Amino acid sequence: MDVPFWIGDREFREADLELIRNTVQRFSRLSREEIAATLCENLPWKSPNGRLKVEACHKLLLKLEQKGVITLPPLRAQGPRGCRERRGGVVQTQLQACLRDVLPVIVEPVRPEERADWNATMAAYHPLGYLRGIGARIQYWIRAQGPNGPVIVGAMLFGAAAKALAARDQWIGWTAEQRRRYRPRIVNNNRFLILPGVQIPHLASHALALAARRIRADWKARYGFEPVLLETFIEPQYPGTCYRAANWIEIGKTAGRGRQDRFFEYGTSVKSIWVYPLVRDWRKRLVEPFPQLVEDEWGESR
Repeated sequence: MDVPFWIGDREFREADLELIRNTVQRFSRLSREEIAATLCENLPWKSPNGRLKVEACHKLLLKLEQKGVITLPPLRAQGPRGCRERRGGVVQTQLQACLRDVLPVIVEPVRPEERADWNATMAAYHPLGYLRGIGARIQYWIRAQGPNGPVIVGAMLFGAAAKALAARDQWIGWTAEQRRRYRPRIVNNNRFLILPGVQIPHLASHALALAARRIRADWKARYGFEPVLLETFIEPQYPGTCYRAANWIEIGKTAGRGRQDRFFEYGTSVKSIWVYPLVRDWRKRLVEPFPQLVEDEWGESR
């Protein structure tokens, strides 16, 4: 495997590959997940908030095995779980009003005990459906003031940005290497839903504005760094009115291929690409180097 190469904001060199080879060989009796966690500790490979990047490391190990660099231990059979995950209930809200009559509208992260309900609601009502979350993400509820108190009127999902997007990358001015290194600073609005029983003019654009105000702080609290740009894709049958009203910018079209369609085999609809800068110097922050961690005399990073 050619080195050096980048995964997110980390550069991997030959010494890192040698450490990976030795660790996999030495700890062959551990599970793949335990090997990934061990490597994250020793490389070290962590998020800015200190969390081990076990999921990313596991993907790297699979890729290295495919290329013949390492041989992973066989997968272990998983026994039955001690308890089954609760099946969520679909939220059903009927509310017709003017926006001023349901203020304040609140956009807030979904609590762990509410995730099953969020999943079920998004799966039931969103045109694209919803199966499960993958990678970094934050789920939101949208709540408005009903006759008897706050009620859920919609839901949102923000997650990782698209890996490669020609119109976006050209608009930013990215090289391929810059895209690999700085893409985590962009967050994608993957899902946006106003419940079908809710009829409140201008609610959608108002909720988008509220989400944009808090996403940087929420993302930093969970993942240790702040995004500087939002993106989303809009299907051709929708004009994007609420995004335009919330001051999002349309910058081009997708190529009509799926996220994993490397060999041009699976066509999808051509979607419009919209973005929303979260800071004034967003372009500068998408090309500037990541800050280097400096260890003081006590061995602590600062």
